[in-house]
Parts: sequence; structure tokens; C-alpha cells
Amino acid sequence: MLILSLTFYFQVKREKSFQSIAMEMHIEKKDSLIEPGKYLKMWVIGSNANDTTKNKTKYKVMIDDSRLYNLIEEGKEYFVSIQGSKEAQKTDYIYTFGQIGVVGGTQLAGKGKIE
Repeated sequence: MLILSLTFYFQVKREKSFQSIAMEMHIEKKDSLIEPGKYLKMWVIGSNANDTTKNKTKYKVMIDDSRLYNLIEEGKEYFVSIQGSKEAQKTDYIYTFGQIGVVGGTQLAGKGKIE
């Protein structure tokens, strides 16, 4: 019984929960942290552009590709889908971009020809 209880405890402790959100996001802040030779962290902080309430939820979205980070601008709005995950014992989700596009913009589709 003790072994079964411990197995259940450690299994529940490691469980993750996931969240997916699509919205028009207003980018309020763009920041990065560089530890030379160790890591580069990049993120943006934004909120739902269509939420007019005083206490709107702000999302910190981590970015793993510097090319995407360089294209995003503070003060602009983007249509995004973000995914969040969190460990069972933690309170905050860690969000990443699933997709991002310019509001009202056009995007190309298809395979380009290089010749």
C-alpha cells in the first residue's frame, strides 16, 4: 500500500496542465536576458487587445527563435495563438507562440521558386 501511495504521489506531482489561447495581442514590452556562453532568453509581455477592462490579464510569452523576436515590435498588435504549460505544483503557465500574424495583414502561402 505504501509503494502504491508513493507511486501515485510522484505521478501526480509530475503531471502537467496545458492551455491554448488565440487572441489579438497588444505587445506592451519586449525584453531579453543574455548570459554569454550559457543561454539567451527572449520574451514579450502583452495582453488581449480587445479587453477593455482595467485589470486585463497579461501574458509573458517566451520566444526560442531570435528571428521572430527581431520582427516583433512594442506597441503593435498581432493575431497570435499561444500555448501554455505548467507543472502541477506551480502557479504560472509558461507560454510560447504557436502562430503569429499581423492584424489585417496578408501572408504568402506556398512554395517559393529560387532560380
